[in-house]
Amino acid sequence: MKNHSLLIYCTHGTYGRDDDTYGALLQANHTLAWGMDVTLVLVEDGVLVSKKGQNPSKIGLPNNLNELTDFIELGGKLLVVNESLEQRGIRKEEIIDEAEVISFRDVVPLVENHDLSLTF
Repeated sequence: MKNHSLLIYCTHGTYGRDDDTYGALLQANHTLAWGMDVTLVLVEDGVLVSKKGQNPSKIGLPNNLNELTDFIELGGKLLVVNESLEQRGIRKEEIIDEAEVISFRDVVPLVENHDLSLTF
């Protein structure tokens, strides 16, 4: 039986929104736990979640890197859009090692090759 696949497209920053990357990571981890293949694409402000050394304790929120680590350990595929990194002045060395950097032009084929997609 074929595993179904889910693409989650994250456009929002890491903290402070109801539809932020934290919610996307919870959905991704839940879906992985149910046996689906999940690809997480970080684009626009969503790329901020991949930055090493986050510390949101000053604003009273948990660190999203914990959920991202769970995502990777559960077998999720993490993709970060290069153009979004460049627009925000983030170097590839500043993001977690498990992230694969892709070009924005690679996103459409990804959507086409997944059974379902969600945008956060």
